[in-house]
Amino acid sequence: MYIKVVSLDSASATISLENGTQIIGDVVIGADGVHSIARKHTPGGNVKPFGSGKSAFRFLVPRQLAAEDHKTEQFNQNNGELIIWYGDDRRVIMYPTSNNTLLNFICVHPEAESADESGETWDQTGNLAKLLQVYASFDPAVLTLLGKADPQSIRVWKLLDMEVIPSWTNERLALLGDAAHPFLPHQGQGAGVAIEDAAALSVVLPLGTKPDEIAERLKLYEEIRMERANKIQEFSRLAGKDLVEEAKIDSKCAVLQIIS
Repeated sequence: MYIKVVSLDSASATISLENGTQIIGDVVIGADGVHSIARKHTPGGNVKPFGSGKSAFRFLVPRQLAAEDHKTEQFNQNNGELIIWYGDDRRVIMYPTSNNTLLNFICVHPEAESADESGETWDQTGNLAKLLQVYASFDPAVLTLLGKADPQSIRVWKLLDMEVIPSWTNERLALLGDAAHPFLPHQGQGAGVAIEDAAALSVVLPLGTKPDEIAERLKLYEEIRMERANKIQEFSRLAGKDLVEEAKIDSKCAVLQIIS
C-alpha cells in the first residue's frame, strides 16, 4: 500500500503522510520523478516540466518471437545491441533487457498523432493498430517486429522536458534522477544517470555520517553530479531532434546499431 506524502521539511528531514503520520530521518532523498513534490522544496523548485511535442509508445516483446520469424531474426543477432530506426520526425528505439530475453521498445512520434491516447503517466493504454499506422512508412520487417507487441501491453505518454534547475539540494534534502534532471529517452540514459546519482550519494553519505554534516555533503553530491547530468540531458535533447531534409535518410531503412 502506498500513502501519499503531503508535506516535507528539509531542515529537519521530516515528511508528513496523507494519513497524518510523520517520519523523521537524517536525510530526505527526493527520487519522486518528473512531477516531483520534493523539487518544490529546493531553490528554483517552481520550475515545471513541459511537453516536448513528442509522445512515445512503450512496450516489450519476447526476444524469442523475433528469433523465430525469418523476417525479424536479423534484429536478434547480438546480445546487448541497441538499434534505432530513424524517420524524419519519428524513430523506433529498441534494446534488450531482462538478461537479453525481452526487447524493450520506445517509439517516438509527433504528439498529435496519438493525442487521443497519450498521457503523462504510465497507465495510458495504447493501441496496436494506431502504433502500426504511425510507423506505416517504415520498413516492412520493422512493422512485422512491432506487430509482435501484445496490444494490452502497449503504453503511450507525452515526453516531458524541463529547464535546468539551479540546485538539487536544500539543507538535508537532495533530489535524484528525474526529480532533478528529467531525460528525454532518445539515448536511453535516464535510468543510468539516476543510478550514478545514487552511487555518488552512497559515497558522500557513508555509514556513520553525522547529521550536522549532511547539508554540506549533499552540496558536494550536487557539485559532483550536476554538470555531468545536465550535459547528458542536453545530448539527449540533441539526439532527439528531427532529421533535416539535407540528411537524406530513408525512413524505411535508416538504422543505427550500437553494441554495448
